[in-house]
Amino acid sequence: MKKLLLSTITAVLLCSCSDNSFEKMLFRTTEDPFYDTPCADSLRLEHTVFLCWREDEGCDTFRLMRSYDNLSLSFTCVYEGAGTSYMDTDLEYNFKYIYRLDKIRGTKYFEGKAFAYGYSSDCRKDKWEPNDTEECATLLDYDLICNLPCVQYLTNNKKEMDCDWFCVEIPPCRIADIVVSQHNLENATEGASTNLKIQVKGSESVSVKQKSAVSIKNPSYETKRFYFKIFPETTGLMDESNVAVIEYTVSLNQIIKY
Repeated sequence: MKKLLLSTITAVLLCSCSDNSFEKMLFRTTEDPFYDTPCADSLRLEHTVFLCWREDEGCDTFRLMRSYDNLSLSFTCVYEGAGTSYMDTDLEYNFKYIYRLDKIRGTKYFEGKAFAYGYSSDCRKDKWEPNDTEECATLLDYDLICNLPCVQYLTNNKKEMDCDWFCVEIPPCRIADIVVSQHNLENATEGASTNLKIQVKGSESVSVKQKSAVSIKNPSYETKRFYFKIFPETTGLMDESNVAVIEYTVSLNQIIKY
């Protein structure tokens, strides 16, 4: 009789909790929270870092901690709650930030073991992203305006250097001239040095000269797709405190006979 009564009470309680809160408490994992590192996106919106992390059944409360990127880190909590994302806004221009995700279960505190890295920029990622790999290369058939973020952190001496992959279709026995021009250079005359390098797949990388053509040859008797990448030339560009976003235009200037 007692067993029947207990079963009935349990069933009533489970059915009466429309938000399943009792069921969640009853069947909740006994495991401690796992250690997690947030994902940070610094170029979705100006002067903003978007952060997200995974759900964790063993966690009651998430605490997102932030520090300036200094030799000695000093963290403060910028978000506390049960959510799995946070938008860190109105950040100081060109400042770099270090994030850590801590977790609480009951009275136990679990401090994160790895960092996420973010920075404040007045640029957004270009519309061709993600094209950081050959497999995601952007087809170049008209002028494309792009940018490349380059960041050097003091923390763990971490570097973030973007690269952009492109491809171009070249008819048989033809040459494609690719022209790259960097924006906001002090010396923007044709042939001037830039902060960019270009590498055609299968060839050595070369420094990009402002508005000077890089030729890609197709000596075959069929139309082929050729791949190349553009990436930062960091010599003279970066130091320990810099956040640089290189803006440039890449163009298929002309296709001529081989």
